[in-house]
Amino acid sequence: MSRRREVDPNYFATMEDLMAAASVSERTIRNWLERGLVPMPIKVSLGYPNGVFNRYPAYACEQVRFVAAMRAEGLSFDEIHALVAARDWSDASPAPPAGIPSRDVAPPPASAAKRRRRRGS
Repeated sequence: MSRRREVDPNYFATMEDLMAAASVSERTIRNWLERGLVPMPIKVSLGYPNGVFNRYPAYACEQVRFVAAMRAEGLSFDEIHALVAARDWSDASPAPPAGIPSRDVAPPPASAAKRRRRRGS
């Protein structure tokens, strides 16, 4: 039995990765796609029937975090579009694996981690 090919998360991100990165809904991401604030997905084939999926460049996770932060600051879509277009996204960090927070988030204090271990959670 042949092994299925896997998509490398260092190069590609899923819609779920984008939604988790910016803490927004799929509808919001699609709106940003239509406005040109997020790169269009790439079709990736995993080499089996019905194995073609949309995948976003890994830097799209950083891009949606940026767009969400700028929206929170009150910038208009036109202003954000100009900022996104002016920035070089190629050096952005790869997509974090699903369920793992961004590297931008500080880890909890050591004392909080010790309390969690004592409680067993």
